[in-house]
Amino acid sequence: MAGHEASEEILELFCAHVVATQARNVNPLLRDGTFSNSRRVFSNGWKKAVDALAAPPPPKSRKNEAQGRKKQPQKSDTNKIEEKRRRNREGLKAYLLGEPTTEMTDKLNAASWFSNANKIYNSGQSVYREEPLSPWAMVLACEGLPFFAGASSRRLGAQARSQAAFPFISQAAAPTRAGEAGRDRGEVWAPIWERPMTLPEVRALFQRGRAEVGGRGATTPAAFAAAIVQRGVDAGISAFVRFALGVTTSANTFEPRHEGVISVPSGGVTDASRARSEAMGRILELVERLPRDRKEGDRWQFVGLCGPIEAALIRVAQAPDDPAALCELLDAVVLALDRVDRNVSHRKERVRWQPLPLGLLPSLFGNEIPGLEARLAVALASAFPPSRPFTLYRFGVEQRSGGFEHPESAPARWVYRPGPLSRVLADILFRSILDWEKERKSGRAREGATSLHPLTVSVADLEAWLNGSVDEALIARWLGRCALFDWRRVPDQLRTLWPSGRESQRPPDGPLLLAGLFQPLFDARPLQLEVPSGVRDVFSGENGARTIGAARTMAALIRIGQTETAIRVAKSRYALADVPLMRVDTAWHVGEPERLLAALLFPLANRDRKALVERWLRPQRKEGGYANA
Repeated sequence: MAGHEASEEILELFCAHVVATQARNVNPLLRDGTFSNSRRVFSNGWKKAVDALAAPPPPKSRKNEAQGRKKQPQKSDTNKIEEKRRRNREGLKAYLLGEPTTEMTDKLNAASWFSNANKIYNSGQSVYREEPLSPWAMVLACEGLPFFAGASSRRLGAQARSQAAFPFISQAAAPTRAGEAGRDRGEVWAPIWERPMTLPEVRALFQRGRAEVGGRGATTPAAFAAAIVQRGVDAGISAFVRFALGVTTSANTFEPRHEGVISVPSGGVTDASRARSEAMGRILELVERLPRDRKEGDRWQFVGLCGPIEAALIRVAQAPDDPAALCELLDAVVLALDRVDRNVSHRKERVRWQPLPLGLLPSLFGNEIPGLEARLAVALASAFPPSRPFTLYRFGVEQRSGGFEHPESAPARWVYRPGPLSRVLADILFRSILDWEKERKSGRAREGATSLHPLTVSVADLEAWLNGSVDEALIARWLGRCALFDWRRVPDQLRTLWPSGRESQRPPDGPLLLAGLFQPLFDARPLQLEVPSGVRDVFSGENGARTIGAARTMAALIRIGQTETAIRVAKSRYALADVPLMRVDTAWHVGEPERLLAALLFPLANRDRKALVERWLRPQRKEGGYANA
């Protein structure tokens, strides 16, 4: 500043403390410098630690003091100085190697950086005692403060911010509970490097020290986590040690909390790691668009949308190959989007987000075969056409430029509500038929109610759904996770997620036979059957046997319990396709009509579809043979 002088060392400390732009941006590691409690002024503790390590000065005699002359050091004084230096070297070595040390000093005002320097209560004769600390810890910490000044280009920019200017300093993590709002001042992500570095190398590392996501500096813990997974950190850094700086007894008093070590990926880039990096980048973009907790006056208004997602992002960075951590991250995203859908004020923000790459889906299962509930959910989500993905029915969103946006008014297509899963899926089936009809009338329909090439389930899987021997809560959770993905094109490698050919252990029963009869009339997939004229797709567009009106009629009849009437309609459609079905003198009754309707959303493999329909075919007499019923 004009009219003031300061040494270069003092200027470095100033730059590590504050970035002076239009507003004063203070490094949260050093606080704002206004304290009512002198025991938190770290500069006093710094001076005390230096004095504790300094060699004792030689004694002066009164005569020499009066004459202003210094006394020549005696041999005993020299021995004391050498002994002090030797103890200092041993103390420094012990501290750096984590060995026990006896050189301890109390009241260093270091509790804001070293939690073990706090008062220890119920520790002796008194109520508490001041916990001593190695003076080397305080001296090294304070001598390293100029490293956090960073590069001048990051402090002098027009958009300079505290968390972007100081290296390896980020904003505080978003709170996960209301009581945590406003507790933390920031975080320090201390880097750990692989090889020894000289002081100029360490200084250069901190000057350019920057974690980037998509070319932008990481300013939040979630962004740091995404940068680590995407390898957007400086070369040579092997890990980060995360410390949260949290307020304790007053607004000017904080202590560090060790939040774990996050390793930087060292292996080569694989398809799984590339998909994971891309997914974390898109989730981070969503977090930046979600409504955040904010301070109004002296009180915090807790929203709670970002905190669980940020915490899950950091857990994925700590264990990137853990399927449970990835599932927890997707569950946190689904919960946040559900809260946006059901809150009018959140909808006004018009939150936008990009679907996740399907290459991440195998990482949710690790090396295990997906369970029954996961197979059903994945197949259902893949069955919807690209023009109308399952996401539109699961969340209250509209498609915008390859992504999704939550409009201010919930769209009519959003029919997913709390309640029995069979009822919810039946509503989705009805709505998909209406959307199919709307697209057909507008001339934009290229597919039917479902996709042409979905992932499929086996007869045994569909039978388990019809029998009710599934965990519907787990299916609903997997449906929410699957709705986050981009299903416009299903990669071929996903078709090997689970083995094919899983056969049922018993002949198909009534509900399974009904599902096999109705399902080909509700989708756009071909049904290859052997008829007198040869093998052909019996529901090709030429004969008009598969129509939207017939599908809507059958769905309505099934839902109100008129199963036999729905079967007659289905038989008429098969007859129109020149596929006569046999006559049965059986009264059909379905105990859970909505469960049967929901079963039509789970696509069967082509072989199983054909086998179930063939059970309904009228026996045909071959040339030279006999017709047998």
